[in-house]
Amino acid sequence: MTAARWRVGSSDGPTVADVLERMGGASRGLAGAAAEGRAFLNARRARPDDAVAAGDELAVWPARRDAPGAPPVEVLARWGEILVASKPAALPTTPERRGTRSLVTEVAELLGLTAPPHAASRLDVGVSGAVLCATGPRGQRHLAAMREAGRVARVYVGVAGGRVEGAGTWDAPIGAARSRGGRSLPAVGGAGAKEAATHYRAIASAGGGAAVATLLRLDPVTGRMHQLRVHAAHAGAPLLGDRDHGGARSVTTARGRVLPLPRIALHALRVVVPDEGGEERTALAPVPDELRDLWAALDGDGSAWEEVLTTPEAALLPGAPAGIR
Repeated sequence: MTAARWRVGSSDGPTVADVLERMGGASRGLAGAAAEGRAFLNARRARPDDAVAAGDELAVWPARRDAPGAPPVEVLARWGEILVASKPAALPTTPERRGTRSLVTEVAELLGLTAPPHAASRLDVGVSGAVLCATGPRGQRHLAAMREAGRVARVYVGVAGGRVEGAGTWDAPIGAARSRGGRSLPAVGGAGAKEAATHYRAIASAGGGAAVATLLRLDPVTGRMHQLRVHAAHAGAPLLGDRDHGGARSVTTARGRVLPLPRIALHALRVVVPDEGGEERTALAPVPDELRDLWAALDGDGSAWEEVLTTPEAALLPGAPAGIR
């Protein structure tokens, strides 16, 4: 994709919104570009009301939707200025450079909001599931307070490569480390490492030999970047499809079928948070078909998905073994 570029003239208006109107507005798909994070003023992301001057360069990247057949964004629950939306794996939570469509811009379009909601937490590209959002400043302040007080509870389900048994807590600190490709990725014990904790519980195993896999319930206590992915990899069981942290790119079934893994086998299944009146609100994001199909191809028991929510988190289990450090 290439960006539409415009050199601001003295008569183009005082703001980014004015220049977008001069560039062609809705007729060229530019309306809302700044709100969607697709507009860049002098190479920096621009807002609609940012001031412009003659000689500035405004670049607008085209919107890009998911591939045909990708699951749609859904609003799972909404109360006051808080909502929970279901993010497909291929979609980023917030806009990326080059104007990629995102969960928050899709939600704004779906609900007719004047601006995208604020994502109180983010799921990586490749991960699906429930995302908490605020549609106004009051909701944003409330979610920040609930997060600070440890009142936001999340349950994830993942398919790990390898065998994990029992339940416990992974608590290796997480920081940043440079990867082979030059990118700085979260890693155990990396630079600036901070404490991190993930309760885990093995629900079921499937496959055999090199293709053995484990269905995991994961309850994050902290919220470090890539936390669940890093902790699973450090435990010797990286999530399937998680290439950044050593996960398999494909698996071979017992029948010799090779299955490519185009996404990370991790899904945010449930989120619980008190509303402003103190009542606990719960939203559930159904497990996507591609993960159920993967588990079935590995001869996994389909009823195991439902067991994830009927079992307690590892921290509540008496005598739970310590996790791999």
